[in-house]
Amino acid sequence: MIKRRMSLLLTASALSLVPAAAALASDAPSAAPSTAPSAPSYAYATNGIKQQISGGLGSEWKLLVDPSNLGGQELDMVQVTLPAGTVVGRHTHRSVEIIYVLSGVYEHEVNGTLYRLTRGMVGIVRPGDHVRHMVPKSGPAKLLIIWAPAGEAERLLGHAKGVPVRPLRPVAAAAAP
Repeated sequence: MIKRRMSLLLTASALSLVPAAAALASDAPSAAPSTAPSAPSYAYATNGIKQQISGGLGSEWKLLVDPSNLGGQELDMVQVTLPAGTVVGRHTHRSVEIIYVLSGVYEHEVNGTLYRLTRGMVGIVRPGDHVRHMVPKSGPAKLLIIWAPAGEAERLLGHAKGVPVRPLRPVAAAAAP
């Protein structure tokens, strides 16, 4: 009796695997996969998109990453140099704004609280926060700014003229030793 129940149980378990195996088999490709690489939908490496973009107040921008070379709407990235004495009035963004200070001193006031950032520090502004950007008169500040999701670069710089950046070319792979 026990042998018969075990046999029925094992048979039932094996039969329950049949639909799963059939489903997996239906996902298998019917022909051999292509070995030719497909064209990427994004740039594997980039030197940016547009540079020497003159902004207001004497700022200079370089558009590094946007949907055109990222292949998606995840983020925009710019490098900007703000001259000494720059004050950008209170405003909001639709995206998260992450500001990394590359050089100089940069101040930002978020929701009424002032922060002074120097090289290597990060400022964060969330959508809906009220922010002002300032650079002391002692010298310029160079920043890396990331907006996520994308859209802020187009909104702020879409109309601006600049010099297109030449795309990077792949280098030949080194021979294996």
